[in-house]
Amino acid sequence: MVKEREVKLSSLDKVLWPDPGIDKAQLLDYHIKLAPYSLKYWQNRPLTLTRYPKGVLETGFYQKNCPESAPDWVKRVLPVGKEAVTNDIVVDQLSTLIWWVNQSAIEFHPATYDLVHLSNPSFAIIDLDPTAPTGFLEAVQVATYTQVILDELGLRGYPKTSGGTGVHIYIPLEPIYTFAQTNRLIEFIGELLSRFYPMQVTQERLIKNRNGVYIDHMQNRANKTIVGVYSPRPLNNAPVSTPVTWDELGSIHPGDFTVSSIIDRINSVGDIFAPVLTDKQNIDHLIPLMTKQ
Repeated sequence: MVKEREVKLSSLDKVLWPDPGIDKAQLLDYHIKLAPYSLKYWQNRPLTLTRYPKGVLETGFYQKNCPESAPDWVKRVLPVGKEAVTNDIVVDQLSTLIWWVNQSAIEFHPATYDLVHLSNPSFAIIDLDPTAPTGFLEAVQVATYTQVILDELGLRGYPKTSGGTGVHIYIPLEPIYTFAQTNRLIEFIGELLSRFYPMQVTQERLIKNRNGVYIDHMQNRANKTIVGVYSPRPLNNAPVSTPVTWDELGSIHPGDFTVSSIIDRINSVGDIFAPVLTDKQNIDHLIPLMTKQ
């Protein structure tokens, strides 16, 4: 029972991560402990999930729609701006989260908007995606350049590891801007970075033509989601997308933060991503600059 709701669990001994041997029961325990933190960022937003019924070494799949077979109390909402033929997934309470984890949901990708402000994102996201052979160290270096740019633009950004080789920087905003404006904001920042650091930063969309760290401003479109803070990733060692401070960014590795270790980190440093929910910024002063480019 989860808060007086019966959640039927199955195959608790199914190994989801052979390395380091994490099964579904351990993943459920992780989410129960992390829910007071993770649900703050995931709830009241449509989500895309990735599910791995046979574990992360096998092919998984994305899921955006809530199946009709889900219990009535598993929250879903009608898609925005689409014909109502499916229901978007919403995870707003522990029982719903547990139900989805029992379906072998590994990743949780929230939308940038909430269900109150459907046309106005809560934040813009700078997705620093290194192209092989570059990796996490190069993404961190570009993140430090990005911090300087944000300071010059009068903005505050909050970094987190992607859980893989990338870095995500969130810019919380007043929910008064359109997706076109937030998309353009990140494109504008990417233009500045690629102009100043052309050997390290790219906005080239074709992977075969990229070099360095790609700034994916398209992640800020209305139909996009990005892996949520505290979401596990389907990679070896079960890494977790984790908030970090600017000061420690250069001294950490994404493998430092895992399903097995993240609760100890939160107990030590707290939920350092919390300002993303409250530090709502205004970008009116940047709109003329963005338009001129």
